[in-house]
Amino acid sequence: MKCNTLKELIEFDASVHNLIESDTRFQLVVDRLYDCIHTYQPKVIVKIGIGNPRYIQAIMEQSKALLVVVEPSLSVIQSFYTAYGSKEWINRFYPVAGNVNDFPVDYYKADMLVCIDYFDLLDTGRSIDEFRRALQFDGVFFLSGFVLPNDDVEGIFDEIVHAIHPLHTDYYLEDDLKTFLHLNEFEIAKVHTENTALNLFSIAEYLNADTNQLQKSIEEQKEKLITLYSLQGDGTVTLPYMIVASIRQKPSRDETI
Repeated sequence: MKCNTLKELIEFDASVHNLIESDTRFQLVVDRLYDCIHTYQPKVIVKIGIGNPRYIQAIMEQSKALLVVVEPSLSVIQSFYTAYGSKEWINRFYPVAGNVNDFPVDYYKADMLVCIDYFDLLDTGRSIDEFRRALQFDGVFFLSGFVLPNDDVEGIFDEIVHAIHPLHTDYYLEDDLKTFLHLNEFEIAKVHTENTALNLFSIAEYLNADTNQLQKSIEEQKEKLITLYSLQGDGTVTLPYMIVASIRQKPSRDETI
């Protein structure tokens, strides 16, 4: 399987959610999402992608908010309505068919923005500008996804993922992601990082990538992968998964001049 666009990847992953919003991480993420919803009581939530519908159902059942979902794939939207169109909360669900990087959401419309497992598939610099624009001041940016341990300064794990995942951009180092959010006017309010196991060969086979090349890349970086990622003989690694809730800040007076 060779994905050329995010839309193709989303449609490919839509039935099993191996890459985006995996069931295996559902409880880890949704417990912290519930906490943010109950703490900040958003009235308008914007979510990046339909992804795994379990997350949408969870949001709708825990909140009376309007939920706007920016989704690149019309077929995924249609499938969602086929499966969930009879739910009592469906009249609070508003899909927007569009490019996530261009983000068709008006200025300051969202009280909360939710991005689960999409960040490493986006142009992060461009997307964070759009997310900041769409969020109200004091709005909540809920972000979850894999990061690299701070000691992987060479980004060796990113190099391996690039070889098997055609649309992967980059993972941030754990501390670099916090800095990136701060520099873009998001102050971290809550953060949780938990080590999560991934099997590189399973991902490669799922994406029909070259497992021989993957094996070669692993052998070249084996010692570092063992040290930094607890590499096991079957290709399983341990990677930090970070969940962050940050608050949209007003720019300083100097920045507005």
